[in-house]
Amino acid sequence: MGILDLGRYKGIVFAITGFLVFIAVILAINHGRLGQLPDNVVAAGFLAEHQTQPRIVFDAGVLLTATLNMGEPIDEALESLRTAAKSYNDALTGLADGGRINLAGGRTIALPVLADEQAASLLADGMKIWTAYTAKLEPILRFSGSPYPAQQEAVSNDHGRSVVLSPRGRRLQEALTDLNQYGESSHAQLARIFAELAGQVTAQDARQTAVLRLIQAGGMAAALFMLGAIFFYFARNMHKEETVAERARKETADIMRTVNEGLFLLDKDLKLGSERSMALNTIFRREEFQGISFEELLKEIVPEKTLRTAVDYVSLLWGDRVNEKLVKTINPLSEVEVHFDNPAGGYDTHFLEFDFNRVKSAGSLSHLLVTVNDVTKRVMLSRELQESQEKAQAQLDLLLRILHVEPDSLTGFLNDAEVSLKMVNSILKEPAREETAFRAKIDGIYRQVHAVKGEASALGLKTVEQRAHTFEEALNDLKERQALSGSDFLPLVIKLDDLFNHLAQVREMLSRLLDLHQAIANRREPESAGAEKVDRWLSGEHESAVHTPAPAPAPHEDDEPPAALDRTLVALTERVANSQCKQVQIRCSGLQDVPQAYQRAVKDITIQLVRNAVVHGIEEPAERTKANKPPAGTLGVEFVSRDTDGYELIVQDDGRGLQLPRIKEVAIERGLITAAQGAMLDPRQTMALIFRPGFSTADRVTADAGRGAGMDLVRVLVAEHGGRVGLASAGGKFSKFKIWLPACTRAAAA
Repeated sequence: MGILDLGRYKGIVFAITGFLVFIAVILAINHGRLGQLPDNVVAAGFLAEHQTQPRIVFDAGVLLTATLNMGEPIDEALESLRTAAKSYNDALTGLADGGRINLAGGRTIALPVLADEQAASLLADGMKIWTAYTAKLEPILRFSGSPYPAQQEAVSNDHGRSVVLSPRGRRLQEALTDLNQYGESSHAQLARIFAELAGQVTAQDARQTAVLRLIQAGGMAAALFMLGAIFFYFARNMHKEETVAERARKETADIMRTVNEGLFLLDKDLKLGSERSMALNTIFRREEFQGISFEELLKEIVPEKTLRTAVDYVSLLWGDRVNEKLVKTINPLSEVEVHFDNPAGGYDTHFLEFDFNRVKSAGSLSHLLVTVNDVTKRVMLSRELQESQEKAQAQLDLLLRILHVEPDSLTGFLNDAEVSLKMVNSILKEPAREETAFRAKIDGIYRQVHAVKGEASALGLKTVEQRAHTFEEALNDLKERQALSGSDFLPLVIKLDDLFNHLAQVREMLSRLLDLHQAIANRREPESAGAEKVDRWLSGEHESAVHTPAPAPAPHEDDEPPAALDRTLVALTERVANSQCKQVQIRCSGLQDVPQAYQRAVKDITIQLVRNAVVHGIEEPAERTKANKPPAGTLGVEFVSRDTDGYELIVQDDGRGLQLPRIKEVAIERGLITAAQGAMLDPRQTMALIFRPGFSTADRVTADAGRGAGMDLVRVLVAEHGGRVGLASAGGKFSKFKIWLPACTRAAAA
């Protein structure tokens, strides 16, 4: 901005500048005129003082004559005459030399009035008189020594004798007589001349004073006129600008009153400005905003972490070198969830959108303009749309996944899952008052949900697996609480109902596919490839199987086809291995021979052990190569009948084996044992720790590991069927689980 680029203030600046210049000129003139007045006063005093000087000279001459006639010493009287004559001579000479007055201290002033024609004439007359006077004074002033004879310095007249003078004394006496005669006639003339000069000076002083007064009066009148003109001009302009400003304020007030967005300014101290839109009252549900800070505005409606982030972000916007466009992309308040107290109890949840724009004044940042919108409806509509899309996508994914699962396996899963969830419902209904009873309920529910999750994962039913995983997270939250009550289990009822409903959807979708198959079967042509494909799916064949459909026996409600579990475990192994970035080959043997009484238990046990082996046992290819192993791990599942001795289920992998020090470390960290107890455990006892509820060596919780529920479920299932679990492991070589199950008759008796 240039020095003359004054905008709307240019007129007033120029007017005031002109006024000040005029005042300065008047003051300068006054100063010049006033500078002469003291000189006139000094000159008048000087002339008045020296007006009597001729008389003093005359009196000094008379005194000297009297002193001489009396025969007294004349030195003092002669010196007085010299002093008076010199003083008058200096004064008169200076005045005659251009009207100069020589003051004490060497200061000289010159008055033009004493140099004009009239004053010059008077001074010329005075010089003429004084020159004659000086001629008579000269011999007297030059006299030195004694005017009396050497034998008689002076003779007193008290004895009546006359004073005897020396020849020099008589000449002095004659000169004094001549001087006194001339001075008697001339001193009055000289005094008159000085009086007239003083009168001229006084008259000049009066004239200058009058002119000065006239200048001052004129200047004051002109200044008042200019000031009045300036006042009138700017009063008119101010009235005009005030009218415009008032109209602008009214328009701004109308905008602020009617705009739907919340608008306000933030200063550098993050204080809200006085101007704001009325919508702000509605958005923030408050009336008072004056003097509050941005932090106080948000403090009661957002979490502490969000508040700190918001304040830090707004403070960042005040930086001099901030890229505003770039910073806007990381705005943490672009969509923030806020909570307002509800008078009826609880709170209302809304979503606000904040936008910040930097306001600059005179090239520097002065404020932040904040725009706030209540985007609750938009967010809710967006979420509903997203949920609808996700639901539609989930249904499509579920449909596609169902098409890849054998109908018998899917039917068996739905039946087993329904039984498990009914068991969960029964456990939730069981009354409990003591803490141990509540903990037992959690463990029982955990096993049932984990079994559903494991089989859903094996079949690739992600939607079921995710819901079961969410159920487990809720259970884990209850586990971590210090004290439990019956009301803590109420949220589980909602999640259980969600699982029931979702399984019902899966069953309905399966039923529709079966109805579709029946409709196609009724109307198909023999060569219809599409119908054959549906037939092959419904008969349990994959696309890689023989194209000629083979009839399958009608499955029992709680039974699976003999080969279904094999394919389920293969699919599970492949999925978990891919998620863990591992390579695993699984071999299954004898699973088609599992008795019906053990089919569900064997399925749940093998699912847990296979997943556990892939996640914890089998190493990644790089680690296996380093240990001189093939990149792909080997996992074997074998079911063997021992006649009257029952059955054996063996699950073995060639992975890293059980890491006993790590097992002890985790058990101590999770509070399952103390450090002292851990030091006393032998290898067998250490391996048994993996069957404890909540035990897991996983670093983080995932859909496949981390809860510590899988091995606990294996232990419970084996115990429920009267079996035993054996475990063998060699570090870096293998892990082997051998599960003995009694013969079916003995199991039934147990």
